[in-house]
Amino acid sequence: MDASWALNVRSHFVAAQAAMAVMKPAGKGSILITSSNSGVQYDREMIAYCTTKHAVIAMVRQIAVDYARHGVRCNALCPGFVDTAFNAGFESQMGGRRALESYVACQIPMGRFGTPQEIAEAIVFLASSRSSFVTGHALVIDGAESL
Repeated sequence: MDASWALNVRSHFVAAQAAMAVMKPAGKGSILITSSNSGVQYDREMIAYCTTKHAVIAMVRQIAVDYARHGVRCNALCPGFVDTAFNAGFESQMGGRRALESYVACQIPMGRFGTPQEIAEAIVFLASSRSSFVTGHALVIDGAESL
């Protein structure tokens, strides 16, 4: 739990605090913090990970409420399975790539992994002025896995 907390919550807090030192005086800014679709659902046998990802969303909402009047927005990105090397641990737990692909095909309503490009598009949207009235939001990009 301590390692998950340090990596998934405290590091984002420290980074947001540093960004706020510049953004608040400027009267504008956008902070984007990575959570996970595990922050909006409960994954069996992943208590430390899920707990910290839920905490990240709570932190994002608190930052959003506290700093909106200063022109600073804060949102969370909550990806599900994206086809990247990050999945190596899941592959190993599940018994290999084929088992993970089978899980994705059966358990994710859209039946596929997300792509890095799809996540990048969401990041650009949340970081840009195109989302200028969006703050405190947890944008879930997971092919409906968390529903």
